Amino acid sequence: MQLTIGIPTFRRPAMLRECLDSLVPQLESGVELLVVDNDPGASARETVEGYGRTDVRYAHEPKPGVVQARNRAVRDAAGAYLGFIDDDEVARPGWIAALLRHVEMGVTASFGMVVPRYLGEVAPGLQGLLDDLYTRDLKRAADADISDRWIHVGTGNSLFRKTECFVETEPFSAKLNGTGGEDVWLVRSLVERGLTLRWNPEAVVEEQIPPDRSTQAYVSSRKFRHGQQRIIMMRGAGGPKGWAKAAIWMGVGAVQYGLHGGRALAMRAVGRPGWRSAAVRASGGLGKLLWWKLWDETPYAGSPG
Repeated sequence: MQLTIGIPTFRRPAMLRECLDSLVPQLESGVELLVVDNDPGASARETVEGYGRTDVRYAHEPKPGVVQARNRAVRDAAGAYLGFIDDDEVARPGWIAALLRHVEMGVTASFGMVVPRYLGEVAPGLQGLLDDLYTRDLKRAADADISDRWIHVGTGNSLFRKTECFVETEPFSAKLNGTGGEDVWLVRSLVERGLTLRWNPEAVVEEQIPPDRSTQAYVSSRKFRHGQQRIIMMRGAGGPKGWAKAAIWMGVGAVQYGLHGGRALAMRAVGRPGWRSAAVRASGGLGKLLWWKLWDETPYAGSPG
């Protein structure tokens, strides 16, 4: 088996079916889909088994948390390579072929393009920010080394050579279950070990964005958490270098909070819709300042385990 596509899912039957419907026509010999159902009630079983194909497999991981689902995919994958796509993502035609091209090249790890598909109206003043938040386009040439952009990629739309990338029994850290960032922490560890990340712009997925994930409140919360995670990732295992990076990014956060917070107040006072975007960006800066709220939930060692 060349390639397993892991699809963690949790109680999103309609989105999961659309994801699978985009993938099944692309299947070819040596490729399988592995849906890992993280619902204790095994709600995705009927959907997956309804395809009636041996190359569309179902695994039930009742232990809660996306980290558990990702680690289960690593354990159960039959392929030499493991790709990931989220259950709210839809693969464009040619997605699997693009991953297989990197498999044939022997690429260690690579990441594809993500574009948003909004399922509802977007509030005035938020469109640009939402596009920036939900789009992954590193604007590099195909196959380019993107190791320097490690913090901008995650496991949604990704490919890993198992023997090199997953050297631990549970490569995704359970300490980050519920806080997010477990995928970026893993990618960070790959770069620290000297592995090269590649860009695969021909592998394109559309991420479905429901209305409740395009509101100012939701996006502010997400940007705040992203700010916290930025400091956690930069700090890494600590030490003088790690703490110096953390201090620099906390300074960036202070500037962002002050600058964008002031803009938000001024723009709202004169009725300009752009105040929403500025307020959200201020939340990201505040997260960088209050990153310590995730302290007890975050790995202290260089290993993601």
